[in-house]
Amino acid sequence: MTAGIELHRHLEGSLRPARLRALADAYGRPDVLRACLTPDGAAFRPCRDFPDFLNLFKAATSVVRSAADHFALAADLAADLAAQGVAYAEITVSYGVLQKRELDPRPIQAALWEASQAAAERHGVHLRWQPDATRQWGVDAAWRVLEAAAAAGRAQGVVAFGLGGDEKALPARDFAAVFADARHEGLGTTCHAGETTGPEAVREAVEACGVSRVGHALGAARDPAVLALLAARGVHAELCPGSNVATGVLGRLEDHPLRRFLDAGVGCSLNTDDPTLFGTELAGEYAAAREFAGLTEGEIAGMAASARAAAFDLPENLT
Repeated sequence: MTAGIELHRHLEGSLRPARLRALADAYGRPDVLRACLTPDGAAFRPCRDFPDFLNLFKAATSVVRSAADHFALAADLAADLAAQGVAYAEITVSYGVLQKRELDPRPIQAALWEASQAAAERHGVHLRWQPDATRQWGVDAAWRVLEAAAAAGRAQGVVAFGLGGDEKALPARDFAAVFADARHEGLGTTCHAGETTGPEAVREAVEACGVSRVGHALGAARDPAVLALLAARGVHAELCPGSNVATGVLGRLEDHPLRRFLDAGVGCSLNTDDPTLFGTELAGEYAAAREFAGLTEGEIAGMAASARAAAFDLPENLT
């Protein structure tokens, strides 16, 4: 049994190959299919390394443009979550990418909220949204993402502000004021940190930016003091083992430090990150963790409870 809750999943990384083919055809972009899919078009190609993953993500999102495109992605995602037994998910949306491409997030967020309502009615799946800034594009761009996120607010299902992109481009502390203002606006805060960097990146996200959740957080496992910091402050680690192997950050699942997080008392959960790009799904993540980390049913139950506690807008009937 899995938690039925997912806290770290990207909308664009949930793009079905069939949907990508339809969008590439609609926009006259056969080059996107060559860049993203296997020769038979049935699946996304493997990533060579993390920079290659960023290029893959960039190519795939280049044909996700309109409000209607985003509604279709969200509808596909809701059906996939329902089939996998996931009742609640907080989905990252790359507002930073949208704005970089001079696309207005406002009608897109309205479409995503419409899709959320349809998902609850048709599938019993509750979707919430986390607009995401792209670190390498700087602090000014992150402020624009937050402005758009706060304008939509919880009335349109926006529950958090996040920071993703290339960790090595800028330190998290540069975005501390943006995170502080996000909390002032009533939004939760989460930050990709320690995915491709070390423990200091995680410490910085917690101490300088005050986030309540950290995406990936792998680097924390290299320093017991940082693990202790996460545990003491109740910061939840959104772990994504299958993703880390798919992007080449880890060589194999057995290298994932899940056991160190659990032994240190850090609240954590497993997540799929970019499931259609990486071939991940939530039940499979937990099943694999039973093998590579000796995960017990009691620990799975504990991770489910931690995910529920860390969710930013969990409906009462799911608590």
